[in-house]
Amino acid sequence: MSQNLSQMQQIYKLFDGFSDESRVWLYTANRAITPTEAHYVQENLEHFASSWKAHSTPLKAKACMLHEYTIAFVVDQSTATASGCSVDSSVRFVKELGKALNIDFFNRLNVVVEDENGNRKLHAYRKLKELTQSSYYNPLVDTLKALKTNWQTAI
Repeated sequence: MSQNLSQMQQIYKLFDGFSDESRVWLYTANRAITPTEAHYVQENLEHFASSWKAHSTPLKAKACMLHEYTIAFVVDQSTATASGCSVDSSVRFVKELGKALNIDFFNRLNVVVEDENGNRKLHAYRKLKELTQSSYYNPLVDTLKALKTNWQTAI
């Protein structure tokens, strides 16, 4: 199973004008973000991305929710490269966001799985092989091209 068309269209639209080689960071929540929380999360992500800098140079960046479990940060490094300090600032931001909502975005032992009916649920990585007729969202993609083509992958 490959990514469904609507998700691909959403990603293309969200990151229109960004190079396929843009750097991507994905964070998976340890629970679904509620619709009420989603507004707060998206507002804060947009504010952070609009002011994100590397050594006083503004980054061409976007940050958004991709679905109820995943937030993404994308930097088109063709104009300015995200430095260690700028990446650290995004990690601090995600930690603060998680603290405000009582969400852990740093448990890398879980993965979001989507069943054949389009329902998403968090599962332990070690159980992936048991889930047939499903796909998972690969939290390790690191470029926009990979996000567009390999984010949702068949199990």
